[in-house]
Amino acid sequence: MNQDLYDYMQPRLKENSFIQFIGLELDDIDKGFAQMHINIQPHHMQHTGFTHGGVTATICDVVTGISAYTVAPQGLNVVTVDLKVSYVNPSTAPVQKAIGKVKKGGKTLIFCEGEVYDVFPNGDEKLVATCVSIMASVDVPLVPAK
Repeated sequence: MNQDLYDYMQPRLKENSFIQFIGLELDDIDKGFAQMHINIQPHHMQHTGFTHGGVTATICDVVTGISAYTVAPQGLNVVTVDLKVSYVNPSTAPVQKAIGKVKKGGKTLIFCEGEVYDVFPNGDEKLVATCVSIMASVDVPLVPAK
């Protein structure tokens, strides 16, 4: 855990109403890396009892975005340019864990990969989805949450 990066990201995460609403939490962060988790609640589920794919896609987007923040120039914001999610298994566990990694960081574009896992009560994990994303560092000020 890189404490400086954690301290830098925590206010951004706390100010993000959507991340707070869905309950996504940062567990670990280092240069080019982020790990997050979410405790699955009934409102995260789709009609057949699996975690909704939109929740998994959101986790992919956020965790790769956070990993991109670790290599973007400080003071700039990171936005998603492109996101591709591949679903490998339906999600049935009470917790999802996501890992995002920067594959190549440029001056503006940052190329990332991610994985989302189900985490079962006994500690077993199952791959749920993989993703690739392109993030951009932009000089756009933060807009306070309403």
